[in-house]
Amino acid sequence: LYDGQETGQYGFYTTTSTEPNEMVFQLNLTHPDPIKRALYQNKDFRAALSHSIDRQSVIDTIFIGQGAPDQPSVRPEDPLYNEQLATQFTAYDTAKANELLDTIIPNKDGEGIRLYENGQRVSIIFEIDQVRQTFVDSFQLVLPMLRAVGIDAQMRTMDRSLWEVRVRQGGEYDATVHKFGGNGGIVAILDPRYFFPNTTEAMYAKGWQIWYNDKNSVDAVEPPEATKRQFEAYNELRQSSDPALQNELMAEILQIAADEFYVFGITLPLDGYGILANRLKNVQPVMPNSWGYPTPAPTNPEQYYIS
Repeated sequence: LYDGQETGQYGFYTTTSTEPNEMVFQLNLTHPDPIKRALYQNKDFRAALSHSIDRQSVIDTIFIGQGAPDQPSVRPEDPLYNEQLATQFTAYDTAKANELLDTIIPNKDGEGIRLYENGQRVSIIFEIDQVRQTFVDSFQLVLPMLRAVGIDAQMRTMDRSLWEVRVRQGGEYDATVHKFGGNGGIVAILDPRYFFPNTTEAMYAKGWQIWYNDKNSVDAVEPPEATKRQFEAYNELRQSSDPALQNELMAEILQIAADEFYVFGITLPLDGYGILANRLKNVQPVMPNSWGYPTPAPTNPEQYYIS
């Protein structure tokens, strides 16, 4: 494409992703099984899983070497950037992972898989929408990494409609992987799904987000105090028209997200591109690439013209 620009009489424009990560790993923190729920809610357990992933290997193999290890976070150039949120537990360190896991779930079977106190294997089934090939391919690398530290990690792919029922609407899954959400500025404020569980898109804490939206629901699960404070701060933010106060409250929400470490990821998305005919004018050279934007509508295509 690059070499054909002159012949084809076209150029490129840059699209900046508004997503906080290419893959967001989400354990079900409000799992109906009390044994799994207690384990998944253990921050050290989530940190151990994060340390067990060789992100650079995934980036090199799946993302053709483009990107750097990062957690779901705000982009570095954004005023809301939180270094702790972005970088914690990203080092590939199986020794540290095993150290944490040996404290939490030390027992293993003959194959090296860790065991709950009741003797059952520590199995995590990641339920994945089968059309997201990047996730499916990445798990071919990630699953052996998790097994190497004693976690019986499995992937279960399914049709999107079934995934919607089991994961987005249901609550009996172990874990899933998804993306989207906001990675800075107004986008992070409008769609903070991975920073605190405010909507059904926060699949890591379905019970908590139900509590936030309807405390009387039979499916509501009371969240910890830190998460409640995020709910309070977000309500304050939505009621304010002061940008400075909004940013202050959002920064507090992000710091709590860093301290709680709800989810983990692989890498921030890189910029993309679009192809633009040379005769099409008045098109912005850079625009967000986002469902929520929604691209390219806010760039006013009705003002484009052909020369």
